[in-house]
Amino acid sequence: MSQRFRGLGLGGLGKFGALVLATQAILGPLDMAMGQESAAPLRAVPEDPALWDSVNASLGQLDPTKLPDLASSRSNLESQVERLERYLDSSPSQGPAWKSFLRWDTLRKELAQAEPNPETLNDLEKRFRQNYSGLEYSPFVGVREALSKYVQESRVSRDPDTTMQILKNRLSKLSERMQLPDMRRDPKAMHDLGQVVTYMKQANQSPALVSSVLNRFSQPNIRAIVSDDFLRKSFSRPVDQANPVNELILGTTIVGQSILCGQVSPVLLSNPNQATIRLLMNADFASQNKGYNRGVVLNTTGTADVAACETLTLGDAGLMSLGDTGVDAQLSTSIQSIEHKLKIVRKIAAKQASKKKPQADAIGEARMENRIRTEFHQQLTDQLAEANSKLRQAMDSPVLGRLGVPKPQRGSWSHPEQLGLHWKVQSGTQLASDAPCPFPADECGLTLQIHETLAGNLLDPVLAGRILRSEEMEGYVAQFGDLAKGIPRKEQDGPWAITLNSFRPVETVFDDNLIKFRVSTSRLEREDQSLPNTATVEAAYQLVQADGTVQLVRQGELNVEFTGKVQQGTRGVVLRTFLKNKFEQLFRQELFDSPIRWSDRLPEQFKNLQLCAVGIDDGWLQLQIR
Repeated sequence: MSQRFRGLGLGGLGKFGALVLATQAILGPLDMAMGQESAAPLRAVPEDPALWDSVNASLGQLDPTKLPDLASSRSNLESQVERLERYLDSSPSQGPAWKSFLRWDTLRKELAQAEPNPETLNDLEKRFRQNYSGLEYSPFVGVREALSKYVQESRVSRDPDTTMQILKNRLSKLSERMQLPDMRRDPKAMHDLGQVVTYMKQANQSPALVSSVLNRFSQPNIRAIVSDDFLRKSFSRPVDQANPVNELILGTTIVGQSILCGQVSPVLLSNPNQATIRLLMNADFASQNKGYNRGVVLNTTGTADVAACETLTLGDAGLMSLGDTGVDAQLSTSIQSIEHKLKIVRKIAAKQASKKKPQADAIGEARMENRIRTEFHQQLTDQLAEANSKLRQAMDSPVLGRLGVPKPQRGSWSHPEQLGLHWKVQSGTQLASDAPCPFPADECGLTLQIHETLAGNLLDPVLAGRILRSEEMEGYVAQFGDLAKGIPRKEQDGPWAITLNSFRPVETVFDDNLIKFRVSTSRLEREDQSLPNTATVEAAYQLVQADGTVQLVRQGELNVEFTGKVQQGTRGVVLRTFLKNKFEQLFRQELFDSPIRWSDRLPEQFKNLQLCAVGIDDGWLQLQIR
């Protein structure tokens, strides 16, 4: 940052960019049961009659002839595989290593069969979703997306009669559940709604229902709300800039020194579509100069009240100026003395100076305004470029491309009391929030709001259907660091494999001041034991604050449940114990190794902020910061 930029007090824009960065964000089988029917009495009127009508209408619109054409999907997959193979073969040194890592021989063997195994292909697809440099390149992404599409469509198209019956059962149960109260606060019901929509979309059924649900659950799941008071205190900056004076006005050469002292402050403007801020500078100008004209020296002083402004907006491309720089200055000069060896010359010079002073002041004022306008805009432009560079680095991280996680959609708004930033992490048929956070935002600080759909939507592309194998755990730690240390490999356990559910394997629930984590698995294998039953692992945590730190403390025991009668048998007990021991390492009594001093995770400009209030309810986690 240049000294001149600091002089005009625009450095606060770097903090605004840091604020955006600090709040930006990272994180099944068709025959699964839709859920247990409730014995509660049905409501006469569903909570959402229009959506209920759409569900019921879909029951009569199921059409097996609309199921996806597997031949087209397979042709695209084979084409993408050929493309990647040509790309890999062009590098004799790297190509063989990539083929080994991607299990190329297994992929080729599957595609040689008349009906490739969808579960094997799904396992191979997850090889393309890892944090290794190169997997974000187009040839790899093409195969990954083609594999995902073929796996999804093969699950619904291979047995049309069974698919239609399963969808009918799911829609019927969903229709019944929608007549009970508080469906949106029932995690199981929302899970089932999302699953129905996903499979209806994959099966090319009832686009009206799919569209209706997605429109209903498509609000941002991350919000940051900044009060005008917080904005002014955080981003107002002093102006203290000294500059040399060297001007030629009406034949007189003027040299000296000037100083501009004041403050630049942000003012929020109303704009419901994107955050808009006007930067206002109010400053005092003072100068002390000497004017030289044909041997006469004029000692002068100048003062002025200066106001400057420019408007910024936060759009898709980042922070940008509207280029409406305005400057207003009221310059007043005084001649303190006139120097010349002859008195008569001094008198004549005084008369001439007095006569020309209004014109000279007008010229000086116009030049000063133009100079301040140019410098104000240029320094602002430089700082915006720096802030936008940081924003692009955060938003265009190659990690998201490697994992196949869609880039969050960003938006913003503003009015005179608040500025809001929001992000929506949602792709395909994922559900996001259906209503704003119920907690009021802090009137004098920064409010962060996170919806419970965030974690699942981030992790679903990476974890859905993934098989966690004991021999690969060290590789996950190498890629993702501490995030992957939760389920360690122990030699005494022998080889094991945990298959995560193919639909929303990881979910969070924010309710009643608790944060609940739920992991769903579809299969568990350990040495010669196998359990092809769905299991759910759940842990509830309370957020505890102490001495500027936060910790998540588990409430109660880790809960592990299997579906079906197997949970009552000896094998079920053994494997439940094994599964519980594994996830105990992930969902520990205290989730973090040590309490997190959360301010340490913030950019340097925000180290002094304090977490003053936490709210967890109705699907939202809210943090109020001052």
